[in-house]
Amino acid sequence: MRLFPPSFPLRNTRSAPGRAESGRLVPAVLVSASTVALASLWPIAPCAAASHQDAPPSRPERAPQEEPPPPPPKDRYLVTWAPKRSDQTTPAPATPPATTATETPQGRGSDTPSTSEAGDTPAPRTSPAGRLILFLVPDIPRFASAMPADGPFFRSLQPIASIPVGEMTDGAVVEFDFAKAASFRGAFEELDGTWRVQAVLDSDFTERGHLGPGNLVSQPITVELASDRGDEVRLELTEIIQPRATPPGATADGRGVVWIERRSELLSRHFGREFRMRAGVVLPYGYHDRGFPRRMWPAIYVVGGFGANHLAAGAAAPALQSPEARAAVPQAAWVYLDADTPWGHSGFVDSDVNGPIGRALVEEFIPFLEERFRLIATPEARVVTGHSSGGWTAVHLAITYPEVFGAAFASAPDPVDFSAFQSTDLYRDPSLFVSSDGSDTPSYRGILGPNDDRVFMTVRDELASERAIDPDGRGGGQWAAWEAIWSPLDPTRRAPRRLCNPETGAIDATTVAAWSRHDIAQRLEHDPDRIGPILDERVRIVCGTRDSYYLNRAVARLGARLAAWRARGNTAGATAPSSDRGYIELVDGLAHDTIYQHAQLRFGPEMIAHFRTHGLGEAPYIPGGGRATSDDARENGAASGQPRRDDRPVKAPTPSP
Repeated sequence: MRLFPPSFPLRNTRSAPGRAESGRLVPAVLVSASTVALASLWPIAPCAAASHQDAPPSRPERAPQEEPPPPPPKDRYLVTWAPKRSDQTTPAPATPPATTATETPQGRGSDTPSTSEAGDTPAPRTSPAGRLILFLVPDIPRFASAMPADGPFFRSLQPIASIPVGEMTDGAVVEFDFAKAASFRGAFEELDGTWRVQAVLDSDFTERGHLGPGNLVSQPITVELASDRGDEVRLELTEIIQPRATPPGATADGRGVVWIERRSELLSRHFGREFRMRAGVVLPYGYHDRGFPRRMWPAIYVVGGFGANHLAAGAAAPALQSPEARAAVPQAAWVYLDADTPWGHSGFVDSDVNGPIGRALVEEFIPFLEERFRLIATPEARVVTGHSSGGWTAVHLAITYPEVFGAAFASAPDPVDFSAFQSTDLYRDPSLFVSSDGSDTPSYRGILGPNDDRVFMTVRDELASERAIDPDGRGGGQWAAWEAIWSPLDPTRRAPRRLCNPETGAIDATTVAAWSRHDIAQRLEHDPDRIGPILDERVRIVCGTRDSYYLNRAVARLGARLAAWRARGNTAGATAPSSDRGYIELVDGLAHDTIYQHAQLRFGPEMIAHFRTHGLGEAPYIPGGGRATSDDARENGAASGQPRRDDRPVKAPTPSP
């Protein structure tokens, strides 16, 4: 059973006839022409006296027509450009605590200094053109600790509107023109009650989303709105978002994270500016101990879910480097990758929009990391893992670059079969917004009970909220990111080709044809002899049966396809032992977040088993910290206590079709 949440308190009486707001159809009063004609045919009264018989019969007076209601009072939202001076600037949004250093001081693709330096520079006197965005949230306890500009909030989508603006000078005031706005959740004039409002001027396109460095935001203010009067709301863009601060350096004993930023030649040429790939590297216990029995290490590449990046390494480091956790945590270098481009999560897929980011990873970044950190340069020594969008990325990398990655571990991956793209069959369904039963297609749900779900967000609403931030897909939302990964470039918009009509949801067949080349299930169907063995031997996927984004449907279909491939006797030549084989499994009752904890507990021992199967397990530690024998040292990559590196990284692989 699906229960839809109540809408925001919008007043409907001024809506145009038949206008839909927040999933409700607003009643309209309709008066037909025949009704007006009948109203004029009143009964004719008989003549009062003979003297009036020659006079023409009098016509009854018509009832006075009702005057049309006056137009609703106009609300005014006035936004002033007033950035603080250098001694008033505020830091960037908080980053996870970390204990590490970086190899380059500046942010990706940006000439802006680091946070401390930017805080000492004067605020600019003019701002570049961009989009002015208004975010509103109701002033209720649920949003008490949230900044309105952190939206959209999937469990309770809020009103959003944006307009394009040109350059603004210090002190300039812009009146928000709703006639030109892309908006979501209806007209702002119809809002009632107490709201918190915040404005953002988004002019940065070096980072994903509307809170990139250099953008301006206002402090949120609380306002009382009424639909029966004209309200005036004044906001000041005072806060300049600074580039993320470089986390502090690692300790002398190697505790913490080593932050890496390295220029990518391939991506810098594509974007026409410097583009740096980023990672947070958590080194294993014993890495800096010259008496430790091993000197060369396998690597586990971690790709976070949508919105996550390499900074997650800071929170993970204490547990990964704990001596007490060595029995349960694979002893390897944990490399947390940043998969973002300005368009959003890239999936490390080479595309028209994101550029050759997959090649940049395997040809430039991984060879550099292997040289820098004494990593073993063989496929068996490289494991890739991820959750959600990162889970899809892990599977994609494993089957696209089998010469690079020897195993993949994925939890709740983005759709691995586009015939079950969340709740839509992209190959058969005509609309992304309407399901086959005529109801709105759900996108995000929560579990209420053993058999009951609550739909918090539909696909129609999710896409509308993304378009309200930026109609051209530069807002960094999930659907815009998918289009940047899989769609061809639309030269008329200089943006990815849309998957569907943004107003009607009609699916574009040309776009689907382009997307199908990256459909993992289709790749298995079209090239079973190559993809089948990789999925069978190297890829492990788990997903909850009640995934919040309905990703379990695609996982189930890919699992059925792989089972059919196995049933045809294709596992007869399998080379991997049974303890190191792939699988695709659904876990009953788990959702998108709860499957993550399940996967972490399950994947750790399986990664340890994978490394041991290939002779890469950790050697026992020598009590007292003594050196290994010369034989042990050679076996583990060191001679006479000196570290040894591979002569050269492996040759850059060619992506599989």
